[in-house]
Amino acid sequence: MLITGVLLPIFLIHLVVFAILGLKRRQPYYLALVVTFSVLSAAMLVRLFWPEAQLANGMAVDQALRWAAWPVAAVSITWTVVRAVNRRRGHAGMEAD
Repeated sequence: MLITGVLLPIFLIHLVVFAILGLKRRQPYYLALVVTFSVLSAAMLVRLFWPEAQLANGMAVDQALRWAAWPVAAVSITWTVVRAVNRRRGHAGMEAD
């Protein structure tokens, strides 16, 4: 439970920061990050305050949320890498001029 108690505020801080950035910059990229940290925050909240919660198939709700976070995080990470590569290419092209 200690790790859950540490991860929850970290995830919530990321959620708030990326939500603010997304609203300010109006870029859909931030939506993937907000969804990722929303799902991870929900998983930690359930784990802390409702650890016995289970789905109909017997899987713990916090575990199902963590599993759901994987594909969402994969999208966020891929999008971040693509943006970083494109930024580098853009800067490299400027330096050559």
